[in-house]
Amino acid sequence: MDTRMNRRQWLKRTAAAATGLLMAREFIVCRRQSSFSRSFPEPEEIILLDNNESPYGMPPEAREAVLDALARANRYPHKKYSELAALIAEKEGLPEDHVLLGAGSTEVMNMAILSYGVKGEILTADPTYFDFIFYAEQARCQIQRVPVDERYELDMETMMGRVSKNTSLVYICNPNNPTGAIVNKDKLPAFCAEASKKALVVVDEAYHEYVEDEAYASMVGLVREGMNVAVTRTFSKIFGLAGLRVGYGMARPDILKNFERVQMNFASVAYPSLRAAIAAYGASAFTSLVKAKNEAARAYLERELERLGYPFIPSHANFSLFQVGRDSKEMAADLQRRGILVRPFDFAGKSWLRVSIGTEGEIQAFVSALEQVKPVSIS
Repeated sequence: MDTRMNRRQWLKRTAAAATGLLMAREFIVCRRQSSFSRSFPEPEEIILLDNNESPYGMPPEAREAVLDALARANRYPHKKYSELAALIAEKEGLPEDHVLLGAGSTEVMNMAILSYGVKGEILTADPTYFDFIFYAEQARCQIQRVPVDERYELDMETMMGRVSKNTSLVYICNPNNPTGAIVNKDKLPAFCAEASKKALVVVDEAYHEYVEDEAYASMVGLVREGMNVAVTRTFSKIFGLAGLRVGYGMARPDILKNFERVQMNFASVAYPSLRAAIAAYGASAFTSLVKAKNEAARAYLERELERLGYPFIPSHANFSLFQVGRDSKEMAADLQRRGILVRPFDFAGKSWLRVSIGTEGEIQAFVSALEQVKPVSIS
């Protein structure tokens, strides 16, 4: 019997061995909000609907790219940094020096906080992406929060009125996390144009690829116009690379240079992660399929929430937020005991649960578990 291995076989066996070394280790996901301890691989009886991850994994092309990259993981990823940045710049109609990569879009946001937010006050919505708030609080920034309006959308008029000479950074998450609501394209560009005269405006478009509504528009056009605006995006959602940590920011070169001054690592995105992102970026058939499956499962979930009497906010992302008539943390704990993880929230004097859109089977299991917990009572 021929016992020789070709390069591909060796890489796959090496990757499997590395996985085996990690199996006994435990890690905490989203340490800011959750104390749930996980092991690798995940227990099959646990359904993970708490972190807005894609349940469909990465594109096959990206998986192959990771395996190929292991052979050169001993080298720093300078060339691949520029290659991915060039691809993004070409697609978005930007010069290459308008793109900065990071270990997830959260790293790029943190750079914005440390280079701009600390100089004055940060203005943002309430609620919004909790990691951004976490990093801003860790940097001891002054944060001005504007509650969402009665439709749970960002109140752009009130926010504009709160921009002052002390405002150094404005953060807009669109679609917003955790509500899933979007800012109408008739409002957001004008807001950004005016607010950016006094502060850097960061628009977080982590869920950009999921949105179908014609009322939505990316703010990359404002970057092309040279405004004081930065747009962040991530490979963690529709591309399925959450565990590989790749994100990027788009802004004028002078803004990105300020970001780089506070960046903690000259090459924070690992070589295999970059190769996977390059492959995933062109996998349009895969991402279209993921988007279609997400829309179908989300529509099913919203129908079931309506049937069960849970008010929900129409979402444009890969999660849904719905109101519960009891303590949200207790209800999340009840669901966890049934093997399902979701995210509790409290705002506007109400309790909510955010559920990530898993596979059709996972959402069916979630609905079944939801029917078993204490009945809803919402006035």
